[in-house]
Amino acid sequence: MTIELRLLTDTITIKKPVQTFAPATKQPVFEYQLVAEHVKARFNPVNTDLKPEGGLLGRIPKKRFKLFLNPTELKENYEVIDEATGRVHVVTEVKDYFGHHMEASVEEKK
Repeated sequence: MTIELRLLTDTITIKKPVQTFAPATKQPVFEYQLVAEHVKARFNPVNTDLKPEGGLLGRIPKKRFKLFLNPTELKENYEVIDEATGRVHVVTEVKDYFGHHMEASVEEKK
């Protein structure tokens, strides 16, 4: 059993970070490799605080979402791209509910 597709109203692309080193240096470089495209999912906004993160003036809080989807390859630090808006999100937490469905916490990447 999985979540019915009619309940998953959004489409996402998933990319994973791959660390390499810049030529002739030991400087790490992160590139994102495609894991899956056109994955059905649902974004639910999470209550965002109006206080700036970190207590610094002028910083805008990041928008956070709960992402619901059927089981697929998804881990922390993966990028999730909302195909409808083009907004990029970073996965901060992933919960797998016994192979039935997955719930991930994501925040908008600035």
